[in-house]
Amino acid sequence: MVAYRRQHGPFLRVEDLARVKGIGTATVERNRQRMTTGVMKSPAAEPPRRALPAAVPRR
Repeated sequence: MVAYRRQHGPFLRVEDLARVKGIGTATVERNRQRMTTGVMKSPAAEPPRRALPAAVPRR
């Protein structure tokens, strides 16, 4: 799957997964509810998170 995606780009539809060697239409249909496609965000693309302020001790 990874090699196919590197060569052809991201999978846009679940049906596109059937083009990968070893994954057929029956496998896609059997697992359709658990499959998703699209471009994933890389962790570097997310904005940096701010640190929470230090807790103030109670008296």
